[in-house]
Amino acid sequence: MKTFNSRLMFVAWVILCSLSFCVCAAEEVAQTLDFSRLKAAHPRILVDETREATIRALLVEDMLLQKIRSDVEAEAKKLLNDTSLTEYIIIGPRLLQQSRKCLHRIMTLGTMYRLAESDDEKALYKERIMREVRSVASFPDWNPSHFLDTAEMTAAVAIAFDWMYDSLSDEEKALFVNTIYEKGLKPSLGIYQKKRWWVSSGFNWNQVCNGGMVLGALAIMDELDESRRAEAEFIVRCAIQSVPRAMRAFDPDGAWEEGPAYWEYTTKYTIFLVQTLEIALGSDFGISKTPGFALCGNSQMAIASTTGRSFNFADSGESATVCPQLFWLADRFQKPEWAQYVKECRPRGNAYYFWYYTPLSVEMESVAKDFYFRKAELVTMRGAWTNPDAWFVGFKAGDNAINHSHLELGSFVLDRNGVRWVVDLGADNYNLPQYFGKLRWTYYRLSTRGQNTILINDENQPPKAVVQFVQFETSPEKCVATADLASAYPQLQSAKRTITLDRENSCVVVHDVLGPANCEGEMKEIVWQIHTRAEIKIAADGKSAILVQKEKSGEKKLVVTLEEGSEPDAKFEVRQTTQGEAENPNKGVLRLVVALATHPSEEQVLVVKFADEVE
Repeated sequence: MKTFNSRLMFVAWVILCSLSFCVCAAEEVAQTLDFSRLKAAHPRILVDETREATIRALLVEDMLLQKIRSDVEAEAKKLLNDTSLTEYIIIGPRLLQQSRKCLHRIMTLGTMYRLAESDDEKALYKERIMREVRSVASFPDWNPSHFLDTAEMTAAVAIAFDWMYDSLSDEEKALFVNTIYEKGLKPSLGIYQKKRWWVSSGFNWNQVCNGGMVLGALAIMDELDESRRAEAEFIVRCAIQSVPRAMRAFDPDGAWEEGPAYWEYTTKYTIFLVQTLEIALGSDFGISKTPGFALCGNSQMAIASTTGRSFNFADSGESATVCPQLFWLADRFQKPEWAQYVKECRPRGNAYYFWYYTPLSVEMESVAKDFYFRKAELVTMRGAWTNPDAWFVGFKAGDNAINHSHLELGSFVLDRNGVRWVVDLGADNYNLPQYFGKLRWTYYRLSTRGQNTILINDENQPPKAVVQFVQFETSPEKCVATADLASAYPQLQSAKRTITLDRENSCVVVHDVLGPANCEGEMKEIVWQIHTRAEIKIAADGKSAILVQKEKSGEKKLVVTLEEGSEPDAKFEVRQTTQGEAENPNKGVLRLVVALATHPSEEQVLVVKFADEVE
């Protein structure tokens, strides 16, 4: 049995020292970087002739890779017949939807351009890409006020230039070079010179913005005049200095505190950056050796349930966490379970799956079933990897102040029999007023009201509260994790939540010990709650409830009971969600609630068990 009790200050000190060393080392390397080593030939952005040859060789016999290629080709042929183009449409502060559309189209069409077996076929794909490029080149700008938009558009156009380089006319090359410089690189110069926020950021903007700028700079560097080339070199140096400041967030075990959607986003551009630096300049200058990065595939794999949903904490959606970066990471760090996880999910292939593909494989049931990620403070537990009916629990502690975080300390999700029974509502509309500002905690999905945790006096947890796990034990029979929630509930003298997945008896138990109350302030109501899409049928005595969901395979049920040891007057009830009119509706979602009587001088206990219905 593995047991975790507490983190030691010495470990934290060692980690801090190692991170400082990484940043200093990157700065030293950046200052001495030799750009005469720039690879002269194209392609040198994301892929090169060696990678292309490897993929072509695998394609001969690997049936899954053949299927991925077929998927990419089908999408590319749709785009050939699609007369629409990327447009200058800004929604809220963002052009981002259009930047991503352009990148997707160029990656898809560009992949088939690289694989085309005839000049006529190449010409078809090239003409379609050029229409897309000419459209975005005509934009007044790439919206540098929201620099993610600029970075992603720069990456897209850089890939198109690099992958088609040998067939471009002088006029076409000039269009690419001038566009990438004027709309991509030039707007970044002042940001790098003044070290504005994303250059020093520890979150996803850092890797995305730096990644896009490096792709743009290294794609066209040798096409620029002396003055502009010096600027492009400056951008690459600054990016190599900047990126380690965000990469440190992967330490110590690869989890990403902004949530699974932002793990996907930041690793996408981290790989863009690493792969391109290695191809174009012969080294990634230690970026991929950042502590924790070699383990980061574990976190994205671990937070995926066998229902195909993710443990979608923070501003993330429920969709599966399978993504092509896991192929690249598996190959890079020789972790076959990450590749096998992707293969088990059988996603529809895209261009990234194609270029990152690895034949590595392993038996998934040999992989650890339970994970605890320190600093991010996440625990996941499961009954099995490949059985879609198996139990899955995701349990959240951590820091409420992290970028994109919700006020969700102690919250959890739960899956069983192919159904998500306890749901995380995920993000709301980013264009809501002050979504990332002073109104953030008024929105239902982001507030404590919208979480599967304890709610006191209908109040939010403190936005700066930090919670750690004080227990994590895993064995073949069960997994147990306890979070000390005291800082999340200043109204109480103490608060702890323990979640146990009992594999031997096939149930999940949530055990809360709350209080006594602090003397200051009035205690009106303590609420235990979960959100569910199920129909809720509460027993006459209020001590149990049956959750019912209708699936294509038939009606599914889960029984929730108040177990011995719970407060004697505790009973289940159903409540609605209470989001505002402008917020996304939580259609079909109900709250199963236990409202506790308040006893300021007493400790209160709730023991809630989730189990299959007994036939």
